Amino acid sequence: MRVNVLKGVKLSDLKCEVLVVGVLPGTKFASDKAIREVDELTDGAMLRYLSKNEKFGKTLEVVPFHISPKKHKFVEKVILLGMGSFDNLDNYKLRQVAAYAGKNKGKDTKSVAFSLPAAVSVADKIELLVIGFLDGNFDSGHHKTKQGHHLEFEELVILSDKASGDIQKRVDRALIIADSIHKVREVVNQPANIATPEYLVSFAKKIAASEQLKIQVFSEKQVNEMGMGIMASVAKGSDQDLYFVVMRYLGAGSAGPTLALVGKGITFDSGGISIKPGEQMDWMKMDMAGAASCFGAMEAISKLKPKVNVIVACPLTENLPSGKASKPGDVVKGLSGKTVEIINTDAEGRLVLSDALTYVQKNFKPDYIVDVATLTGAVVVALGNLATGAMGRPQEFIEEVIKAGEATGERIWQLPLYDEYKELIKSYIADIANLSSGKGAGAQTAAKFLEDFVDRGQKWVHLDIASTAWEESDKPYCAKGATGSSVTTLVELAMNLERGI
Repeated sequence: MRVNVLKGVKLSDLKCEVLVVGVLPGTKFASDKAIREVDELTDGAMLRYLSKNEKFGKTLEVVPFHISPKKHKFVEKVILLGMGSFDNLDNYKLRQVAAYAGKNKGKDTKSVAFSLPAAVSVADKIELLVIGFLDGNFDSGHHKTKQGHHLEFEELVILSDKASGDIQKRVDRALIIADSIHKVREVVNQPANIATPEYLVSFAKKIAASEQLKIQVFSEKQVNEMGMGIMASVAKGSDQDLYFVVMRYLGAGSAGPTLALVGKGITFDSGGISIKPGEQMDWMKMDMAGAASCFGAMEAISKLKPKVNVIVACPLTENLPSGKASKPGDVVKGLSGKTVEIINTDAEGRLVLSDALTYVQKNFKPDYIVDVATLTGAVVVALGNLATGAMGRPQEFIEEVIKAGEATGERIWQLPLYDEYKELIKSYIADIANLSSGKGAGAQTAAKFLEDFVDRGQKWVHLDIASTAWEESDKPYCAKGATGSSVTTLVELAMNLERGI
């Protein structure tokens, strides 16, 4: 797909089938030069409509106008797209608006032009626009035997009065990131009979091979031999082998900063012996979204080549019930030497992550760690599907991760990690329990469990993406299913590390 940013182009010279015109409420439509020019294509119908609807422009408010071939040789449709109040137009909403344009352009459309109000700086927001548009253009129906007629999208044209010299570089960067997001969404959408732990290993190996990354794949036997008994306990009920994948991008040498990304990779989570209710259990194929996003971020980072070192460590397994499965009340020992009482086998994500966190600290001594996991339903209760939950230490690093999310249009909301939460995961028989003895603060007690495996002084943030990794229903700006949550945040964080955050 091509992306062209055109400065000062005449509407008559435009060679796109669909023209999307972003509109801010309160615009004086009749005196707006761009609106008047587009209105000529509609024989005045657009301005007549806007004169009767002066408050038009609410977020994702839409009016289409079909264009006669006599009026324009190429443009077949104009879409007026509300962007909401300029004061509230943050990066999250701008990416959402661009995604709407990508999703609603028409399945047979090969080329789209996007015109934004003068108040929106295209040069500053180009990456959000490109990534957002391609977010919306994502097609999730790969397993349908009867595919609808769907043309390959060819060109996005973004019209701008101010096009800076480095804008093409930023477009190229956005295309790299968007491509990785698409791959992550495709993987997470796959059914669990296809996206097995071995399938995820293959996904990681392809990335490593194409980008010449160092990769190690530890088998279940090796995981046990290394003493990662907490991680191994989760895989006992499955006939699928457990794998622990470690990838390395070395962009800064021994003196540069090292960022470790630890992703939860449960390719299907039935809950184990503590089995989940049957309703919506099919969604649990997405419980490896954290690992997939770490792999996708690593691919983009390795292509962008920042001067940082990045380690990705992802345990990959299923969590199923069987005669071999771990049972509530079992006690297991991990690489750290600590013991865990398994109160509930459905709190398995924190188990696999605990040994992965220990491993990266022992072997790589990273400056920063971010773990990414669809860890708790409690974060969905707290935040809905509008933001990822963040916890960690120190405060300065949490703020840097949140800032990276804000820059890329991903909302991240900090939740507290009070010392008192540790009291809720005490065990009478082991060092720590994997589930809270209370009824509240499920997201925080899960993070508090992970913190017990993070060394004192280690900079660490936990991202609970259970709230953002999956869309439960089709949205105007996003297809039902995987979202690719946190890929852009992780890439932005790595790039910021190069700049010395």
